Amino acid sequence: MQQTLTEQILIFMYSCLLGITLGFLYDVFRIIRMIINSKSIMIFFQDILYFVVSGIITFIFILGFNSGDSRFYILAGEGIGWIVYHVTIGELIYRMSNKTVKALKSLLIRLKNKIIPKKDKKKEIE
Repeated sequence: MQQTLTEQILIFMYSCLLGITLGFLYDVFRIIRMIINSKSIMIFFQDILYFVVSGIITFIFILGFNSGDSRFYILAGEGIGWIVYHVTIGELIYRMSNKTVKALKSLLIRLKNKIIPKKDKKKEIE
């Protein structure tokens, strides 16, 4: 199927938007890692899951927008969108979520200590 230059540019722009979306999805995985303090084996499996999901989304995108005909400009647009998101908005989101998660963890620890006070050492001795 022959496409005009305008159609190719439009698909490239959509693929950039897809890259931004996949960058946001990666930030979701990073925030989950912050919350649950993932070990390296869990990070490995989260990364595998991310790449599988990204691959499926990219496949569906190429199938829908370009009749399954994979072109370099589609993958390049997706990569460019991901990188631009990661170094701009993604960095801000990561910093804000890191501070938020730390503050919430600290608040939860303080609440836990107030609700469930530590046993007095005097009572343990008796």
